[in-house]
Amino acid sequence: MLTLLWVIAGFACVHLFKMIRLYLVLMEHKIPFGRFVLLYFRTTLVNLLIPFKLGEVYRVEEVWRMTGIWQVGLLSVVVDRYFDILALFLWLLPMDILLSGKLSGVTPVFGVLILAGLVLYLAIPGSHTYLNRFLIKKRASVRSMAALSALDVVKKWYDFTANLVTGRAFLIIITSAAGWGAEIVTLKKLSVYLGINYRFRDFGKYIDSIFLRGGKMEIQQTYTLISVVVVAVITAVGTVIWAAKRINKQDGTAVSVSVKTGMKIR
Repeated sequence: MLTLLWVIAGFACVHLFKMIRLYLVLMEHKIPFGRFVLLYFRTTLVNLLIPFKLGEVYRVEEVWRMTGIWQVGLLSVVVDRYFDILALFLWLLPMDILLSGKLSGVTPVFGVLILAGLVLYLAIPGSHTYLNRFLIKKRASVRSMAALSALDVVKKWYDFTANLVTGRAFLIIITSAAGWGAEIVTLKKLSVYLGINYRFRDFGKYIDSIFLRGGKMEIQQTYTLISVVVVAVITAVGTVIWAAKRINKQDGTAVSVSVKTGMKIR
């Protein structure tokens, strides 16, 4: 019974921390919290059902619809994925070295992606300033004007990205790491509860089975199935509650309008 409680608490923590991470990314856009929670679970369900994380395309569309800015829809998902991979890498690397004695298939790939993203993010401001000044002073042609326009587009995208993380990057990393830590513990407790052969050293294989679609692991299939069921139930209940509140609000507005109209007639 205690193990089951560990599984339930761990599963709740996994999604709580992941939800907080996405909320931190979108904080500046002031999405109502109730709508945000429903957004998180609805898009998470789609992500669980569609392979290769292609459900993120749906999340881009949903964030775009709620914020009205398509760049925020795209970049919020990219930033969320980047910090997710960063935190996962920080767990995978020591676990691979200390427990498995070798790197899992995705660990070096994640390392390259993280380094490339960091270098690109740090290089854009200085490169934009220098190239902008160089093209203005040294060149005066159609090509240079086109290059300046392209540089301005890149800088605009950089500013959108910076606005999503400035002042809260550390918190995003902490919540990401906490989410993966909770999932590592939850997987172990679930394997114990169900009698599945799984050890902490197998976490790298578990991640490989998700991203590389290698051999299916029993713990991965079981955890995914449980996640789909639980998230689907939460999404359905949340949708019903949201729809009921919206109907009540519309009814209240209609009654208020009717009362005011009646008073004017009198």
